[in-house]
Amino acid sequence: MRAIVLALCLAVEISAGQALPPDARRAMDSISKAELRAHMQFLADDLLEGRGPGTRGHELAAKYVAAEFATIGLAPAGDGGTYFQRVPFREITVQPEQCSMSLTRNGATEPLQWGKDFVTRGHELTPDASFDAPMVFVGYGVVAPEQHYDDYAGVNAHGKVVVLLAGAPASFPTEERAHWASGREKAREAAAHGAVGIVGIFTPESETQLPWARVIIGARLPQLRWVGPDGMPNDAFPQIKASATLSTAAAERLFQGAPQTWQQVWQAAQSGKLKGFDLPVKAEVHSVSRHREMTSPNVAGVLRGSDPTRRNEYVIFSAHTDHLGIGTPINGDAIYNGAADDASGVSAVIAMARAFSRLPQPPARSILFLAVTAEEKGLLGADYFAHFPTVPHDAMVADFNIDGASVFYTFKDVFALGGEHTSLGKVVARNAALLGLEYTTDPMPEQVNFIRADHYSFVRQGVPAVTINEGLKAKDPNVDGRKFVENWIATRYHSPIDDMQQPLNFDATIQFMQLNFMAGYEVANAASRPTWVAGDFFGELFGKTHAPAGK
Repeated sequence: MRAIVLALCLAVEISAGQALPPDARRAMDSISKAELRAHMQFLADDLLEGRGPGTRGHELAAKYVAAEFATIGLAPAGDGGTYFQRVPFREITVQPEQCSMSLTRNGATEPLQWGKDFVTRGHELTPDASFDAPMVFVGYGVVAPEQHYDDYAGVNAHGKVVVLLAGAPASFPTEERAHWASGREKAREAAAHGAVGIVGIFTPESETQLPWARVIIGARLPQLRWVGPDGMPNDAFPQIKASATLSTAAAERLFQGAPQTWQQVWQAAQSGKLKGFDLPVKAEVHSVSRHREMTSPNVAGVLRGSDPTRRNEYVIFSAHTDHLGIGTPINGDAIYNGAADDASGVSAVIAMARAFSRLPQPPARSILFLAVTAEEKGLLGADYFAHFPTVPHDAMVADFNIDGASVFYTFKDVFALGGEHTSLGKVVARNAALLGLEYTTDPMPEQVNFIRADHYSFVRQGVPAVTINEGLKAKDPNVDGRKFVENWIATRYHSPIDDMQQPLNFDATIQFMQLNFMAGYEVANAASRPTWVAGDFFGELFGKTHAPAGK
């Protein structure tokens, strides 16, 4: 009954939606496929060498975006009167040949092989990290009181290495599941329970999302942590001495002689009956990495609002400039161009800025156009900006993030990651209806995309934020949206063939741009700023902590 009432309320609100004023419609219609392709062509060119943060290629991309912002007439919104906010980073590059892991049971030690059995990614605080301690299985490693769920119940993790499954309970609401599945939250909980190390297990479900062979490639790439004014890397937990991830095959060996076999553990996970227990195994891990201090820029420009009061508030359009840089060659190609992910999104932000600048009068609120770095390293550029914004924190009213600007097939439905948590979901649904699009929910929750896009960094700082995506219902009856997306993830995602040679459909991009423009235009002109849904999990967790003054 509650679902029916909510659906009826949403239908009433959608029916009350208003079309864009003629001037705004003309500005939106000025967005061209040629402009989008041209920006994308440059940003995804081999010249930029995959735009890895801290590289010459990424610096070129950032300068290109800043030059476009200047040409459009946006005011610099970086540091010191520039378009740039330089983010300080610690780069951590694992040295696989110096890393080791072994399991000891009943006095017998079994060495494991980096890449085949396990991977490490280095430690954020020390280049030489290790632990040698007994192990305890803690399910998913999740403690969620609001779900009456505690993987640590009945076990003692103090001084031990916690063994935990990737992911989170399937019974959780989709986006709460994504939150609790994050490595950050699991490390926080492990540290709080006195653990000294973490060993994650790559599950059969993980394999369907990203093959183990690709995990190995990713582990070899440098990881980053932003460094705060206190000199500490973000999300550092000094209690956790080291961490590693086991392949599914290695997990079978780990659980030999344990109260449950690996097959029984996985069956318990699928049936929602996981229970922690001590493992008759001691693990020794030695994780060696090379550390380097570096910086990489966010790029920010602002279109000043026209209302005397609301111009001091900001609607943000964000996308990430970085990709994976130069990595392990696949079929002889080592440049990970990142055309769809996310040269398309950056191109969309530039085109969006140009369209809004063509309005005879700017919207009431200011619009901040933001191209962030190091998304592929853990949403770091956006996270740094959200922690240390170049505008007053309380003045950020919403973020519309663009991570992939719908370049594959024209679509009949859309969804907004994060939409159910704030009034932004209704804004997107309203404007989708005006465009004849169905508004739906995330059709692939197993990908935990809610925590994997830059909007989540703003959510964690209490700012309502969404990432709009096309759904799986293609306009072309010959295109199966789900099969297309699953195949793209399996074959092109985070690989060198996400380049400009793949089939691209810029008619779909125009659809996508129209929806983002209309939703952003509505929020930028609305009398009230977006709000969290009453009683929402994320609103309670983050929204109250960072509520604007007087709210």
